[in-house]
Amino acid sequence: MFADNTFTARLARSFLDSNRRHGTLLTWPLLAIVAFIVCAVFFDGPLIEGLGRWPDHERDFFRWLTDFGKSDWILIPALLGVCVAWAARRVNLTYSWRWAAISLQQISAFVFLAVGLSGLATVVLKRIIGRGRPLYLEEKNALHFEPFNIVDWTMHSLPSGHSTTALAFSIVLLTLTGRRWQRLIISFGLAIGFSRIVVGDHFLSDVVAGIVVGVIGALMVRDYFVTQNWGLRQQGRRVHSRMLHGFLPLLRWLRRGHIPRIMK
Repeated sequence: MFADNTFTARLARSFLDSNRRHGTLLTWPLLAIVAFIVCAVFFDGPLIEGLGRWPDHERDFFRWLTDFGKSDWILIPALLGVCVAWAARRVNLTYSWRWAAISLQQISAFVFLAVGLSGLATVVLKRIIGRGRPLYLEEKNALHFEPFNIVDWTMHSLPSGHSTTALAFSIVLLTLTGRRWQRLIISFGLAIGFSRIVVGDHFLSDVVAGIVVGVIGALMVRDYFVTQNWGLRQQGRRVHSRMLHGFLPLLRWLRRGHIPRIMK
């Protein structure tokens, strides 16, 4: 499913080899559970209570910031981009417009699948786990669970969907830009995750879990695109994007002051 040199394939081989040698199949899940319990018992409650005492004028910034973690503003334009590019490629376009349509389709599909599939995994996990959101728990009980609570959204705290979206989209941006502005992109994604704690919708462990789901989901989609040679290629251990290159013929036309013809 994944090319041998991709991160996903290397990680899977390492995990399976370790299990064959040492029988450690359950080690990582158990460590994750222990880490969650430690975080929930010692950090989640005190942190959410401490941040809840911040003045309203300081929390207002994070209320504004947290909306950037909504998936709608990413998924809807990405889906429209896929549809427009697909329709455009069905007609007789000129060379420059054809390559621009290919790039638009690749980028839009990459964004939609990386963010959408990661978000879908989070939606399913939320309903299976059924952890209460801190803002709606009277005693801020970090270990209050109602598993398989499908309808009540106040019991859908773990993992954080905003954090999943923010970090999945960060991985997409890092891939498309060749890791330019790496610190800025990662910092902004983490800030969105932190904002979920400030506004009282999630515990720290919810945000960490959302980050993990978003990063892993986006990396798997990225590596699948590499495997299928859909605008991404692997050199050594780094992934290079060619998705933006399809716009170059169109940009050259525009730089020369011409109005490129759309149809042949």
